[in-house]
Amino acid sequence: MAERLRRVPVAYLYTAIAVLLIDIITKNLAEIGLRGKVVELLPFLELTLVYNRGVAFGFLSEAPDYLRLPVLLLSPLIGLIITYVYSLNSKDRLTHVIMGLIAGGALGNFYDRLVLGRVRDFIYLHWREYYWPAFNLADASISLAVFLLLLKSFKR
Repeated sequence: MAERLRRVPVAYLYTAIAVLLIDIITKNLAEIGLRGKVVELLPFLELTLVYNRGVAFGFLSEAPDYLRLPVLLLSPLIGLIITYVYSLNSKDRLTHVIMGLIAGGALGNFYDRLVLGRVRDFIYLHWREYYWPAFNLADASISLAVFLLLLKSFKR
């Protein structure tokens, strides 16, 4: 068992590390270049820096720390354990990459919460006056992974 736990699938590890690094770099660039600015890239896409103290869509951002902090700190760790074990039990490289996308995204937001006490979001999608909540590349990585898992499940 211990031997098996040491054999981390390479695609899982590399994907998680790449997502984590790219996420941190883009959040740092957003913090430097977007403070107090809105940059419209396309009619439906703009960049602007916002901070999120909660989880997805700002949920729990106003909750007291005794409720909010355990959820914010434990959920990424549980996600890492689940993706790691799932990846270990799979021989499929695509599954390793998908689990790495989730792990890297979880680590990226975990880093922000641990170091800054809040997550840096900077990507806004909208249609006219209807805005999707701001997100970052860690969130996009997790969403892409879920989409790929759904596609993979239909393939069977």
